[in-house]
Amino acid sequence: MRKTFIAIFITLMIIFSYKSIAIEPYIFEKKYSSAETTNWAVIITVGEPDRDSKSAQDLYDILKNNGWDEDKIRYLKESEATKDAILNISDWLNGQGMQDDDLVIFYFSMHGIRRKDTEPFDEPDGLDELIVPFKSENQDENIVDDELALMFDEIQNDNLVIIFETCYSGGMIDGDCDLKKSGRIIITSAKEDETSYPIFLKRNWLFPHFFILGLRGKADKNHDGHITAEESYRYAELRTKLRSTIYGILLFIFHKALFNQHPQIYDGWPTNENNNEELKLISL
Repeated sequence: MRKTFIAIFITLMIIFSYKSIAIEPYIFEKKYSSAETTNWAVIITVGEPDRDSKSAQDLYDILKNNGWDEDKIRYLKESEATKDAILNISDWLNGQGMQDDDLVIFYFSMHGIRRKDTEPFDEPDGLDELIVPFKSENQDENIVDDELALMFDEIQNDNLVIIFETCYSGGMIDGDCDLKKSGRIIITSAKEDETSYPIFLKRNWLFPHFFILGLRGKADKNHDGHITAEESYRYAELRTKLRSTIYGILLFIFHKALFNQHPQIYDGWPTNENNNEELKLISL
C-alpha cells in the first residue's frame, strides 16, 4: 500500500510540475490605437487573491503594453469588487465617452455558484448562474446572470469581449435571456455544470493561464502578427481540456468521479448572422 501511495505521489508531482509549454517572455512595443477608436478594459477579481491576481495582472500588463491607456482600464479587486461597483461599470464606460465602435474587454475571475432558475425562466437546465462579489455572505448580494445581462445591455458597443474565469460559467450563455447578443464574444472557462481547475504550482487558474499565453503570441498560428479573441480561445481550449483530463484521471483514483473542464465560446462578432471574421485584440 505504501509503495502504491509513493508511486501515485511521484506521478502527481511530475505532472503538476511539468511544463507542457515553455513560457518565454514576450516584449511588446507600445502600440497606439487610431484616433477614431479607443480600447477599454474592465478587470474584476475577488475570492482567491493569489490565483486571481496572477492572470489579472498578466492581462493588465499585456493590454497596457498594447495600446490600452491606464485611465481606460478599470481594475476592481477584492474589497473594490462589490455588487454595486460591478453593476455600475456601465455608467463608468458610458460616462467616460465610450463609443459603439471602440473595443471593450471584460475579465471576471471570481467564484461562481448556481441556484434554481427565477424569472425570467430561461435556463434549459433550470438553474441560474451567479457570480460572487466581495463579502457576499447573503445570497441576495450575489449577481445573477440576468442582472449581468441587463448591465451589459446598457453598454452600447459592437466590439465587446467578455471572459469568465468562474465555476459554472458556461451557464452565462445557455439561456435565452443570458448574455448572448450580436457584436459580442463571450468566453467561459467551463461548461454550465463544471467547476474550474487551478493550475498547480503556478498559483493560477488553468484556463486563463493558457489564454494569456495565447495573447503573448502562442496563439498566432497563422503568423499574421495579430492575436484574435478566437485564436487565444482555441489555444487555451485544447490545452485546458487536455490538462484537466489528466488531473481528472488522477483524482478519480481518490474520488471515484471524473472531473474535467471544457471552455465554451459564444461568437456573435461582428454579428450573429455573420461571424466569419475574428476580432483582433493584440498586435505582436
